[in-house]
Amino acid sequence: MLGRDGELTANMPERRSLSELLPRQSLFATLDRRTALTIVRAPAGYGKSALLASWLHTRSTSGRLPVWVAAPHPSSSTADYWSMVLRQCSQSGIAISATPADSYTDLLAALAESDRSVQLVLIRPDRIPNAELESQLIELVSRCHHLDLVVTLSGLTLFPEPYLLDIDHTLIGADDLLFSIEDTRMLFGLSDTTLLPGEAEQITATTGGLPALVRSVVSVVKALPQQDRRGDLLELNLQRAINKYIHEKILADSEIADHREFIVTCATARTLDVDTARHLFESGESREHIRGRLLLLETVGTFSRIETETEETWELAPAVRRSILALQAQSGIDPAQQMSLLAHYRLDSGRHASALKYAVEAHDWQLVVHIIEHHWVTMISDNLETIRSALQRLPEKAVGKNVAVKAGRNLYTMHMTKNVSLVDTLPTSPEELRALGAGDSAKDALSVGCVQSIMLRIAGEYEQAAETTRRLSQLSRSALENNPDDVTAQLPIMHLQWGITFQLNGRFAESTIEMRTAYRGGQSQGADYIAINAAGSAAMNWAIVGEPLQSQRWTQLEYRHPDAHDRLRSMVKVSGLVARTLASLDTLDFAAADEALTALGHAAEREELWAFVIYAHCQYALARRDTFSALSLLHSAVDAHQKHLKPGSFAGPLMRSTEIDLTLALGDGNKASALAAEIDDPADNPWTLTSVARLRQKTGQNEAAVALCHQFDWAGESYPRAQMETLLVQAVAHCQLGEHRRAAEAWSKACSIADQTGNLRSFSTIARPDIDQLESLAETNSSALAQFLKVIPAEAFPQSLQIVTLTERERTVLSLIDDGLSSAAMADKLFVSVNTIKTQLRTMYRKLGAHNRKEALTRARELRLL
Repeated sequence: MLGRDGELTANMPERRSLSELLPRQSLFATLDRRTALTIVRAPAGYGKSALLASWLHTRSTSGRLPVWVAAPHPSSSTADYWSMVLRQCSQSGIAISATPADSYTDLLAALAESDRSVQLVLIRPDRIPNAELESQLIELVSRCHHLDLVVTLSGLTLFPEPYLLDIDHTLIGADDLLFSIEDTRMLFGLSDTTLLPGEAEQITATTGGLPALVRSVVSVVKALPQQDRRGDLLELNLQRAINKYIHEKILADSEIADHREFIVTCATARTLDVDTARHLFESGESREHIRGRLLLLETVGTFSRIETETEETWELAPAVRRSILALQAQSGIDPAQQMSLLAHYRLDSGRHASALKYAVEAHDWQLVVHIIEHHWVTMISDNLETIRSALQRLPEKAVGKNVAVKAGRNLYTMHMTKNVSLVDTLPTSPEELRALGAGDSAKDALSVGCVQSIMLRIAGEYEQAAETTRRLSQLSRSALENNPDDVTAQLPIMHLQWGITFQLNGRFAESTIEMRTAYRGGQSQGADYIAINAAGSAAMNWAIVGEPLQSQRWTQLEYRHPDAHDRLRSMVKVSGLVARTLASLDTLDFAAADEALTALGHAAEREELWAFVIYAHCQYALARRDTFSALSLLHSAVDAHQKHLKPGSFAGPLMRSTEIDLTLALGDGNKASALAAEIDDPADNPWTLTSVARLRQKTGQNEAAVALCHQFDWAGESYPRAQMETLLVQAVAHCQLGEHRRAAEAWSKACSIADQTGNLRSFSTIARPDIDQLESLAETNSSALAQFLKVIPAEAFPQSLQIVTLTERERTVLSLIDDGLSSAAMADKLFVSVNTIKTQLRTMYRKLGAHNRKEALTRARELRLL
C-alpha cells in the first residue's frame, strides 16, 4: 500500500541506514525458525523487504547462502522471472549447469544438487501473473531439501490458503508487521530524535503503526521545537506528513493512475466488497469490472484483503483512509453526505451495526437515533460496543423524547439522570403486567425491559434474564391486545431474543414458544432475517431435546425463506446448522451430519451459542468414535468461556455431561467418575443425570444407576432424548440384576419414544448384545429399532468399565512415594515391615498397570487417585 518493495533495493544492499535496520526481535525470532516456506504477506509500505533485509544483515546466516531477488517488473513473463532468479543465484556462487535447458529447470537442478544450504528471498513474485508460479515454488521447496524460501506478497494471488499446504510453512501477516509503541520509540532513538513523554504513543496511534508512515514522520518530529507549541505542531505536522506521503506514494503512483478517483470515492467505506464499491463509485460498471479494479489494487498493494470475511472484502489501512477522506472535499465530494448515504445503503441491506457506525461517523444523529430505536434488539448481542459508542457520542438534544434511546444510554453508559422517567423494574404480578400493557407506556416498558433482559443475559445472569423475559412475554400479550399499533412492529425481533434467552437458560419449551411466535411475526412482516433465525432456533430446540423429526420440519421452514442479501444465512446459521447436525446424527444420516458440521465450523469468539456448537461437534465425534480430539476441543472452549458458566447457564451442565460421555467413550472410568463426583446434584439436570446414570451402570453400579434415573420428574417437561437414554440405562441395569420384567418394561418405553421421535442414535449408547437380549425379552417390533439395525452404527461406549480403586493404606503408600520416601522409610513411618510395604506396592502396581514408582505416580494422576 505504501511504497514499492522493489524500490528499496534492486538486490539486497551491503548496508542500510540505522533507522532501517530496526531490530524487531519477535519477528526475527519467527524468521529464525527457518521453515521450508516463509510467507510475509501485507500491502506495500508495511516494511516487508526492510524486515527481511534487517534480519539477514543482523542475524547469523549459520552457514546458509543468502540469495536476494528483487521484485520483477509487472510486465515480466514467467520465463523472464526465472532467468532473473537463476542469474542472481549464479552471482551468489551457486553452480549452474553448463548445458542449459530452461531457467526454471536449471534453477531446480542447481538448488537440488547444491550441498550448501540456501536462503532464497523472493520479493513480490506475485507480480508475475501466472497461475503455474505457485506450483513451481512449491516444487522448489519440496525437491530442494537444502533450500529455505522466503517470499513477500501483497494479496492472495499466491498461497491464498497456506494452511492447506503439505509443506512446513510460516506466515507473517500485516498485523504482525505494524509498529508497536516500543518499535516507534526505538526507531526514533536510532535516528537520534528525542521524543517527549506520550509522543511515541501519539505517533503510533496517528499512523496506525504502519512502518512506512512512521518512518515518514521522523524528519518532521526532528524539526520540532523542544517546548513552545510542540504539542499542537506535532499533531498538525504529523497529519501533513502523512497526507504528503499518501499523495506522493499512493495516489501519484503511475500503476494506479486510472483508479485514483475510484480509490478516493471508495475510501468512504471502512470495508469494501464489490457491491459496496459499485454503490459508491457510480460509474455504471459491471460487478466483474469493479471486482477487477479491487483485485488489481490488492495486487499492487493499495487495498488489503480481509481474509476472515466469508465474501471477498478489502480495506484501506485506517490512517490511509483518514488521509484520503480529507481529500474527498477537494474532489467535490461531501464526506459526511457520503457517509450518510452509505449508512442508508447498509441499513437497507440489513447490516444495522455497520450502518450505525457510518451514521455516527457522518454525525447524522437523526439517523443514529432511528437505527438504535428500530434495530437495537438485532444488534445488542453481537454489537454491544458499537451501540455503547454511538450512545456515548450522541448529543443529548438529538435524543429528544425517545424514551427507549434514553433507556439504552442510561443502561449502556451507566449514567443515570434524574430527568429521564424510566420503568426501572417490571412488575411481578400478572395483574400489574396486564395493566402496564394496556397503558400508553407499554411500548417504552417493553423496550426498556428488553434491554434489561438482554444486558442480564450478556452479563451471564441467565436466571434473572429468563425471569425478566417471562414478565416481558406476559406484558407483550397485554400490549398487543391493547396497543397493537405501537408494539406489533417490534415484537417479532423481541420474541426472537426472548427465545435465545430461554435457550441459554435451558428452557427449551419456553424458547420454542417464543421462536414460534417470532417466526409467525417475521413471516407476516416479510422479515426473512427473523423468520430464518426463529425457524433455525426452533429446529435446534427440538434437536437438542431429541426430537429429530420435529427439528427437520422446522429446518424445512427455515429454508423456505429467501436470503435476499446473500449473507443473512451465514449471520443466523449457527442454530440451524446445529439442528441439522444433531437431527442428521439422530436419524443416522452421517453424510448430512458431516456436511452440516462442516458448514457450521467452530464458534466465533463472541458466539452466544458456543456451547451448542461444541455439543454438536462432540456428538458427531461420539458417533464417529473420534472422541479424543473432541475432548480437546471441549476443554479449550470451556477455558475460553469460563465467565459464561455461571449458575443458570445451560452451558455448564451441558459441557459437564458431554465431558463425562467423551471420557466414558475413551474407557477412562476413573476420570469419568471423578468428573461425576464434581457435580453437586446430577439429578438437577436431565443431561447430567443421564451421563452419571450411564457411568454408574457401565461401572457395575446397577442399583445406583436405576435409583438415579428415578430422581427426575420426566412428566414435568419433555426431554425425550434424556428420557430414552435413561430408560436404556435402566433396561440394561435391570437385566443384569436379573429383573427381566422391569427390563422389558423400560426397553419397551424406550422403543416407543424412538418410534415417536425418530431418534435412532440413542440405541447406540448401549451394546449390541444388550439390544438383542432386551428385544428378545420384550418383542416390541419397534420400527425405529428395525431402522437402527439396518445401519448398526458404532457403539458409543464400552459395554462395561472397570474403575481402579485403592485401599486407604494403598493411597497412603502412594502419597509417600510421591513424597520420595524409600520402602524402608515408609515402613518406619507406618510401623510395618519392609516386606509388608513391598506386598502393598506389588498389589498397587498391579491395579495401576505400572512397573515402577514413576509409572505408578503418572498413572495415579491420570486416574485422579493422587
